[in-house]
Amino acid sequence: MKKLLVLAIVLALALPLFAAGAQEETLEKYPSRNVRVIIPWSVGGMTDVLTRPVASHLEKQFGVPFVVENKPGGGGVVGSLEIEKAAKDGYVIGTTSMSTVSAKYVSPIYPDIHNVELISQVITIPATVTVNANSPFKTLQDLIDYAKANPGKLTNSNSGTGASAHIYAAYFEAMAGIKVNHIPYPAYAEAVTALLGGHVDMTNIPLPDLSAHVDSGALRLLAIASAERHPSYPDVPTLKELGIDAVMGNYSGFVAPKGTDPEKVRIIDEAIGRAMQDETIRKFLIDAGYQPVYLNRTQFAEVIKDAEKQLDFLVNVLGIKFIDD
Repeated sequence: MKKLLVLAIVLALALPLFAAGAQEETLEKYPSRNVRVIIPWSVGGMTDVLTRPVASHLEKQFGVPFVVENKPGGGGVVGSLEIEKAAKDGYVIGTTSMSTVSAKYVSPIYPDIHNVELISQVITIPATVTVNANSPFKTLQDLIDYAKANPGKLTNSNSGTGASAHIYAAYFEAMAGIKVNHIPYPAYAEAVTALLGGHVDMTNIPLPDLSAHVDSGALRLLAIASAERHPSYPDVPTLKELGIDAVMGNYSGFVAPKGTDPEKVRIIDEAIGRAMQDETIRKFLIDAGYQPVYLNRTQFAEVIKDAEKQLDFLVNVLGIKFIDD
């Protein structure tokens, strides 16, 4: 009887150790099968372009497929909601951008960035202050001085009233303390064409959509609205350097369904961090006009918080109505 009692005690003490060992073994093997990577936008779009090389790098690290699935619709709403509703087992991750935060201003049914677990931010897409190469404005101060002396005369091309470029322009206008004349066009391309043709004075369109014209000498960057200078344009100052407290533009990063095991999130986060150190990936993204910026989940949360504050200011203070672009 005593032997049975001793055996029972030994087993009782050992079971938690066995359970812990089994859990550790499971995590050591994670991921052990295909991981779905949901992109809420179309093939060839911004997020698609950056996700595929990162997913390929993750495949090499873990030795299992990271299967990219494009789920476009509703300006990112359809795919983002699918990520929220997916299994919380660590085998579904997805991507997010600022449109996930702004969707509530656009769509009656929308995702909530707080319904997912943040993993990592991987790029930022800075808005700019850009003029024609023949513009008399050689510096940002030149432009601001003119705008303050001539309220409403400076014309600024955007991609439609309430669309992203208009939002960037309105925020820049407010932070710089100036008044400009916002000129809407159907999309980025037409707004850039208007600037190239001298039909408007400036634009705040993001860097990837006008970098080719900057590189050709047709357009001039006066400032970039990122937290740090862009590696391709080290001589172009940021707005913050010039005394305007504005970081504007889009970003993209990875998320998982809410409730995913934090340890699995950490494993993927660290793997993405290693991928973002790969010089081939970094060069690819920089050449495409993006700015690689790896941030872990805690740092990414601060970016999201700032984006929410900025959008709240635009809507509730400036009264801008969003459109889905």
